[in-house]
Amino acid sequence: MSDAASPVVPLAEPPRPRRRPPALMRALRLRRNALSAWSDDAYREEMIETRMLFRRMLVANCPAAVRHVLLDRAENYVKSFIARQLLKPLGQGLLNSEGEVWRRQRRTMAPAFHPKRVETFAPLMVEATRERLRSWIPGAQPLDLAEEMAELTLDIITRTMFSSDVRDRAGEIRRVIFDYQHVGGRPALFDLLGLPAWLPRLTAMRAAATSGRLDGIIFGIIEGRRKRGGPPDDLLGLLLAARDEETGQGMSDRELRDQVATIFTAGHETTANALVWTWYLLAMHPAVEAKFHAELAAVLGGREPGLADIPKLRYTRMMLDETLRLYPPAHTMSREAVADDEIAGHKVVAGTTVLVSPWLLHRHEKLWEHPRVFDPERMAPERAAARPRYAYIPFGGGPRICIGAGFAIQEAVLILATIAQRFVLRLVPGTPVEPVGLITLKPAGGLKMTASARG
Repeated sequence: MSDAASPVVPLAEPPRPRRRPPALMRALRLRRNALSAWSDDAYREEMIETRMLFRRMLVANCPAAVRHVLLDRAENYVKSFIARQLLKPLGQGLLNSEGEVWRRQRRTMAPAFHPKRVETFAPLMVEATRERLRSWIPGAQPLDLAEEMAELTLDIITRTMFSSDVRDRAGEIRRVIFDYQHVGGRPALFDLLGLPAWLPRLTAMRAAATSGRLDGIIFGIIEGRRKRGGPPDDLLGLLLAARDEETGQGMSDRELRDQVATIFTAGHETTANALVWTWYLLAMHPAVEAKFHAELAAVLGGREPGLADIPKLRYTRMMLDETLRLYPPAHTMSREAVADDEIAGHKVVAGTTVLVSPWLLHRHEKLWEHPRVFDPERMAPERAAARPRYAYIPFGGGPRICIGAGFAIQEAVLILATIAQRFVLRLVPGTPVEPVGLITLKPAGGLKMTASARG
């Protein structure tokens, strides 16, 4: 453990049961907060078999098993019923589709996230951050950093991926998704217990209401773009122009709607959460913050960051990577076995729900030294090279690795560097901080912090 990580600071975690709870209690814990269902032994075991009434679950909890599910036999592990239900408002976009439909969508979306294209967004990312900071008044009322980072990353995704027709209604789209996450963004108890799909779920009804609200907004945007035309090279323009290689057909309005909803939501939510947890960890670790500021001073000398500075901000990137280890926004991936299989000596029956949990994997006591300690030095390239590839998966892995990973890293580094040169952020004394695993990993109730001008 590096000196920068000392002394050891207790980090925010949900209450952890010492022993594995009974099935119903485990299901209730998973529904309330997906992180709180894991008992102490889950952070040491390499495979976890469990059953919750009619649902059999297997947790792949070591790099070899994770690689098997996400890469080697990826075609046998599709999005689970539970995952599809949670993400239902996003429709059959890139997150939910499977097979050839997913491959066609991935090919269509790839140009929008090509590294060379993403690099051109760097000035826009810095500009949006600078404009957001104009509303921050040193010494004023505390800020909710969760809200601030979400608004900022929302602005960036709309500036970079969409033109004004989407930006004009970005706030409406976010409010719909925000409302759903807080009232319907939890797995239904009936789904967790494996009860028949025909039994009514309150979550499904909430998802239907959310989908209806999203339909009204996004279909209106698509209709307006078809009538007026617009930039051919923003994401919506690329999708409108896309043609299937075999049939020559373009996307239907329903397909367009689902892709816009998916990229719009996933493109800002996960990065915002990563930034929030980074500010939390910096406030808790003054020695790390001092090294971060020293690097900014040495590399930037007080000027705004740019694309060319990102490779030089080595410690900043290590700090971000370590945050993604401790608080991975995509905390759990839920798959379902299509056919019988075997993972690390464990038989997998078709229909079994297989979980891959970055939250567990990134804190696994057999994979990490002092796993509950914030230590950016462990993310140094030379140390990372010695680590099993599938021990660290903040963006997933295999063919379905996050298409926006490069975009998110570039965005986060530039935002951190821009804000930290202007402000020092501190937790409001007495603020409770608890990570809650809903669709993404958030601080329950937001994160209240004060902003002071840097001297």
